[in-house]
Formats: sequence, C-alpha cells, structure tokens
Amino acid sequence: MAGTGTPRGAATRARIRTAMMRLLQTGPDVPTVAEIASAADVYPNQITHHFGSKDRLFVEAAFALLLRDTDRLQAAGRRMQTAESFRAALARTALAMPSLRHVVVALSLARENEDVREEVRRAIGILFRQSERYLDRMLQRHGWRSEHGTARDVTTFWSATFGAVLLSAGGIPGGPSEVGLAATMTIRADA
Repeated sequence: MAGTGTPRGAATRARIRTAMMRLLQTGPDVPTVAEIASAADVYPNQITHHFGSKDRLFVEAAFALLLRDTDRLQAAGRRMQTAESFRAALARTALAMPSLRHVVVALSLARENEDVREEVRRAIGILFRQSERYLDRMLQRHGWRSEHGTARDVTTFWSATFGAVLLSAGGIPGGPSEVGLAATMTIRADA
C-alpha cells in the first residue's frame, strides 16, 4: 500500500491495526470504517490507503489476535505430561479462544475477495508453520510421536477447530466437542 514505506506510514498502519484489534476484542460485530478511524484517530480514507480495504484490515487483525491467542494454547499444552492430556488441553483451550469467531468470518470473506484470500493464505501459512514447530518441540521433549505427521495433525486440528466455531455460530447443536477435537490429533506416547 502507498505511504506505508515511511516510518510515519508504518506507525499509522500499526495504530489502525491495533485499534481494529481492540474493537474486535470488545464487541462481536465488525466495526464500521468510521468506528475504526475514530478509535485509531485517523481519517477514514487512511484505512483504505494503508490496507486497501476494511476487509483486509479485518483479516490482518483477526489473525493477529489468533496468533496472540496461540500463546495461551501453547502454554496449556506445555503443562501436560501425557499425550492424552496434551491433546485434551489443546482442544479445550482452542475452543475457548475468543479470536476464533473473527477468524471464521475472515475465512468467509476470502471466498469472494482475491486480495483478502491472499492475506488469509499468508496468515494461515504462519499459523500452520508456528503450530508445526511447537508440536515438533513437544514431541521431541516428551518422546511422543505423530502417527500421521505433524503437518497433517496441525491442518486437521485447525480445520476442525474452525469448523466447530462455524457450526456453533450457525446454531447447529452437537458440533465438535473438546473430545472430538482432541481426537483429530494422532499424538501418541511411544510404547
């Protein structure tokens, strides 16, 4: 985006993203451009100048919140001593992460918008790589193994997590539970 290559432009961009993240954390709705601009103390046209669209800003903010929430997810997993308790802790913690509802909206925005789709692909790539590195470290630390490989476990886990949030948001009863989500990972202790 134009104007973001300068220190001032980078600072404005960061202020807008931070304001959007705060707004997402305090309310269930997608804020308007006017609300975002007011919270960031910028003019509304600066949002499109720095992000291209409100949707792209939304995607960046939603995934930034999710990546922040994964710190809590990783901490929960680190405290577990068995593969079973590890899987259960990840599932329970993931389903409680407040950022997930925004990420599910971001994923749906990508369906119709190529620019947003590229941002979603980038953000999902970061999420998956960080998750795989974490999972690899935990397997090595505990001597556990993944029957299908960490890349597949990560993809399946996050896909099921997003699906569970989508089902819940749609009012569908009996969506994936913590137990069902934990079962998507093939982490086992070596016998």
